[in-house]
Amino acid sequence: MSVFTLARHLFLPHHTNNHRPKVLHVDALGFYILAFVVFQVGLKTLPAQVPNVLGYATDIHVEKLLAAVNAKRQVAGLGPLSLDSQLSEAAARKAADMFAKNYWAHNSPVGATPWEFITQSGYTYTVAGENLAKNFSDSQGVVEAWMASPTHRDNMLKASYRDVGFAVVNGILNGEETTLVVQMFGSRAAPAVQVRKTTEVSPQAAVAEATPPLSAVTAVASAYSGVSIKPLIDIGRLNHTVVYGFIGILLGVLVVDAWLTSRRRIVRVAGHNVAHILFFVALLIFASALPRGSLL
Repeated sequence: MSVFTLARHLFLPHHTNNHRPKVLHVDALGFYILAFVVFQVGLKTLPAQVPNVLGYATDIHVEKLLAAVNAKRQVAGLGPLSLDSQLSEAAARKAADMFAKNYWAHNSPVGATPWEFITQSGYTYTVAGENLAKNFSDSQGVVEAWMASPTHRDNMLKASYRDVGFAVVNGILNGEETTLVVQMFGSRAAPAVQVRKTTEVSPQAAVAEATPPLSAVTAVASAYSGVSIKPLIDIGRLNHTVVYGFIGILLGVLVVDAWLTSRRRIVRVAGHNVAHILFFVALLIFASALPRGSLL
């Protein structure tokens, strides 16, 4: 069988395929489902084996997040937020806790709230808030997703906030490689007025200041940087290319089949090309509108 004969059998109505392209036959559906399952399983398992070859491309940085958030606040007529090291430390500790305890929620499985992470960092607040995001590929995408969500938008555009902290951390959450973005908001409580007292000063031995724990230093360093991952093959792009390409091919075959059937006046008992075309167009629109990342 020549290549042309095989292509005609697969993609064009002909007497060899009962005047319906073989790729549109019902028995081909089982093959498509099996191939899709194998493909998705491969995308889930292979990145752990070859992370530098196959993975999610990510480019999220704190300075870009801060600039994008303050740009949205400026448009809304609000003052900019200042990047606070203690809030960033709180955000980094929250991200580390989510990875360690394997949860995706504002409150930890043991009941720890976001406010506990903030107070533990030494930040005394009068008002505070938290936004979470995961599995986004770039900084602007994170901020735009927050703006599209009413509750997250209200947090970013709250007039009473003065400070913000970020943590962008990559790790394994629920068995999948994940990039977490934690955003902590706050306004500091006014310092208490101290009454000056005169006291006699006694000689004291010099005491060295305690060095902060290594985990805390690492957490702050992570919070002020970001995550940039560039694998050889981006899973998100590969998945979209395969899915859109497959749907596009079937859609094209349906259009050509409908045209040839009408032109040749072929009468078929089964097969409603118009309905199938509308279905695949709707599927393409749905797939395009489906975001990869999620918010909390």
